[in-house]
Amino acid sequence: MVAGVGALAAGGLALAQAQRQMTIAPRSAAAVSAVAVDQGVATQSQIKALQGRMLTLEHKVTALQATVGKIQPALSFRCVAGSHGETTTSMNSLGVAESCVPYACAPIDGRCVSTARTSADCAPGYAMAPLQPGVCIAE
Repeated sequence: MVAGVGALAAGGLALAQAQRQMTIAPRSAAAVSAVAVDQGVATQSQIKALQGRMLTLEHKVTALQATVGKIQPALSFRCVAGSHGETTTSMNSLGVAESCVPYACAPIDGRCVSTARTSADCAPGYAMAPLQPGVCIAE
């Protein structure tokens, strides 16, 4: 009798599993297609949103490039020789000049030297101070 109850229980378990599999049956092809379409629409929406953001960023980059183009000439310098051939003046490409005295103008970038490494970094008539490294003083 116990074996009969066990067989009955096993049969009931098998029946319950079969019913569960029937209720979890795969979706129909139409349902799967509808889910795929919904995902495709969501993906297309995300793509459009990203394209909009990319276009906005491209406009910002263009505006920044235009601003840099306006500023760039003012950032280009050259040394200008004075009346005695000394290079103690720095001039940007817009024509704005700055005296570098007591320092010299650096021929590499066209800007005024701000700290002397040797007396050669000082303007004519100036030398590096013996007790103040980097400072040019009148000779």
